[in-house]
Amino acid sequence: MLIKGTARWLILLLMCWSSAMLANSKPVVQVAFMDFPGYSQLDESGQATGKAVELVRKLLNEAGYDARIRILPAARIWLGLESGDVHLWPGVLNKPGLDEHTLLTGRDLGQVNINLYYLPGQPAPDWPEGLRGRSVIMITNFTYTNALNDTVQNPELDLTLYKSNSHRGAVEMLRRGRGDYLLDYRAQVDVVLEELDGVRLEHIEVAMQPMRLVLSRHSGFAEQLQTDLDAAFDRLRAQGVELDVTKQ
Repeated sequence: MLIKGTARWLILLLMCWSSAMLANSKPVVQVAFMDFPGYSQLDESGQATGKAVELVRKLLNEAGYDARIRILPAARIWLGLESGDVHLWPGVLNKPGLDEHTLLTGRDLGQVNINLYYLPGQPAPDWPEGLRGRSVIMITNFTYTNALNDTVQNPELDLTLYKSNSHRGAVEMLRRGRGDYLLDYRAQVDVVLEELDGVRLEHIEVAMQPMRLVLSRHSGFAEQLQTDLDAAFDRLRAQGVELDVTKQ
């Protein structure tokens, strides 16, 4: 009788332990980054690395989630957020049509500056009237603010828009006179200018946007992930952890 009673208690204990493990298990978060040297890129072994990657790993670890992190083209990230194949993307949500498919966390990961670049020796333009009748280079599939998109598409300004598939290519277009101005993110252009030793561009700041974690509503756990990440952010900040990606 003692053996049977002990066995019964062991079975109950195992059932309770298994139930607790299932209740505490969390899905693996599918994270996507755009390629951004220094912030999110692939190392020699093909693993995602960089300041932004490590910051997101830290937040997810604090929130109790494992993650699969990939570096993807912008177009694949947008499709992934719409389908639920991508659960999380750190960035600035200004892509038309994505609002209905996504949620934003409530904490900023830093401010993202968008500048208008021009060649040294040229006068600083008045924004946006000083661009009337001129040409502007932009990055293919990159998100700009709605206000900036409205400005460059304003027919009264009569702008000619050119596209580049890369930030370095866009800088080279500007240097070669294949556009009067370049509209691009400061952090990306800074990296290019460091690589092109001795190259200098002038600029004016035209927008500043907070970086957030953009979550797909189609993951099946977006609301819980949002709550958990905001709570993790608050705990880490209370511990004195620097959570501004631009200051890592």
